[in-house]
Order: sequence, then C-alpha cells, then structure tokens
Amino acid sequence: MAQGKIINASNSGNYVSDNKVFILDDFLSKTSNELIGNLSDMVFSLPQTSLYQTDTQIISPYDITNDTPPIIDVFINSAGGDGKILDSIVALLGIAKSRGAIIRTTVLGRAASCGSLLAITGTPGYRIMYSQSYHFIHFGTHNTRIQKEEEIELAAKYIKKTTDNKFNMYLEHTYLTQKDLKKLQSNEMGYLSAQDCLNKGLCDWIITDFGKIIRRGQR
Repeated sequence: MAQGKIINASNSGNYVSDNKVFILDDFLSKTSNELIGNLSDMVFSLPQTSLYQTDTQIISPYDITNDTPPIIDVFINSAGGDGKILDSIVALLGIAKSRGAIIRTTVLGRAASCGSLLAITGTPGYRIMYSQSYHFIHFGTHNTRIQKEEEIELAAKYIKKTTDNKFNMYLEHTYLTQKDLKKLQSNEMGYLSAQDCLNKGLCDWIITDFGKIIRRGQR
C-alpha cells in the first residue's frame, strides 16, 4: 500500500489509510462495506512473521524497535451498530494477529456497543484510551422476522446466543464479571470512564491532554 494513501471512495467515517483503520462512524453496511474490503487487502498483504507474544514489560504502547512486528492502528469514536459487521472486522484483525501483527486500539471519544467490543480485542498491552473518552456497554436490539408462531422460540435462542457471544468477549478480554455485565447493560447503566476501563481491564493505557501516558496502577 502506498505511503500516505487514504482509501475512502465512499467518503465515510470508517476507512483505511496505510496500516491505520479509522472507525469514526456507526457499524452500518453503507459506511463499512468498503472498509471491510480494504481491511482484507491490508491484512493479507502483511508479511508473515512469528506469532506475537505479549510483552508484559512494555514501557509504552508506542515503543517501536527493529524487532517490533507490523502494527495496525485502530482509532475508534463510534456509537456502535450492526454486530455482524463488527464480527467481520474482528475476524480480519484476528487473521492479522495470526500473521504476527500487533493490533493497537485507541478510543478517541466514545466506544459504545460494537465500538467497545472492537476496542477490547486489541493486542493486550496495546489498548489505549484518551482520558476523556469512555466505553458504553450496550448489547443493542435484535431485528428478527417472525412469520410463524413456532419461529418465536428459534428467534429467542438466536438472541440469547448473540448476547452470550458478546458477554464472552468481555469475559475473555477484560476483568468484568457476569454480574458486572448484567448490571452495566440494565437500565442503560453501561457508561465506564477511562479510569474505570483501566481498572477493569478494558484498556491498558490512558493518555492525558498533556501527553502523559498512564498504565494500570499509576496515577
């Protein structure tokens, strides 16, 4: 991919520029289909390197050495949207991880619903938030086309399965518990500040207005 090239023919807020992915819009087909295609091209053009092993001694998420594997930066300021589009993006970034790449996520403003789930799936040690940004945990609504009475039970099973999948992503990538998640998703109480996210393992670093980088356990 040419240096400095921005691929955004649809002029959407979700686009690719070099090894950077910008999610600045909702996860909707009209703003994400081009992104998914371009992200696929980026991922499969990455050099195949050894699978990255997370370094617990990272001094800064911006430390770069000659031995550092390829980095894909994902910048997020999104209210969420279609979970299937999220699944496609996470799957492609998973392929990038399997090829040895680091996925460095940065929440610029809000990471709500699908935006939150995308942010937490970055490479451990490389998940960043701006001090005034936040996560909003919300599992959304489900549109099911029920034409027959017997389809109600099938629809209920589908909704439960998709909700369980989202629960499992938080349980796998953060310190949130089932109890935490049920409380956060009830009565629209899912707001988590950057500091809350740091404490609960939704991010690894906070960057302040003054450029100070804080990791868990620091102030």
